[in-house]
Amino acid sequence: MESSKDYDKIMGTLEGDSEQEAIIERDKRMSECFRRVFSTDEGRIVLHQILVDLKFYETENVTETSVTLNNFAKFMIFKRLKCDNYKQMTSAIFDCNKH
Repeated sequence: MESSKDYDKIMGTLEGDSEQEAIIERDKRMSECFRRVFSTDEGRIVLHQILVDLKFYETENVTETSVTLNNFAKFMIFKRLKCDNYKQMTSAIFDCNKH
């Protein structure tokens, strides 16, 4: 099965690395996959909908569920997509209505 081989390339055993190094490497590989998927036009549409569903754009999250969803959206952005360039993120926010 091809998808199993693809998964193994990302999450498979990393020979010679300590457990901590393996975790870091797997996380890096997974982030690269997320970035490739969401860098396409269709991926951006899907990412936008995921962030909507996760209450990322809500100005006030008052329920425990809303706060949890919003925090997961932030996890997706900062950890999975490795978007930690705040200057770039700020520019993207202001440019989002230009298109």
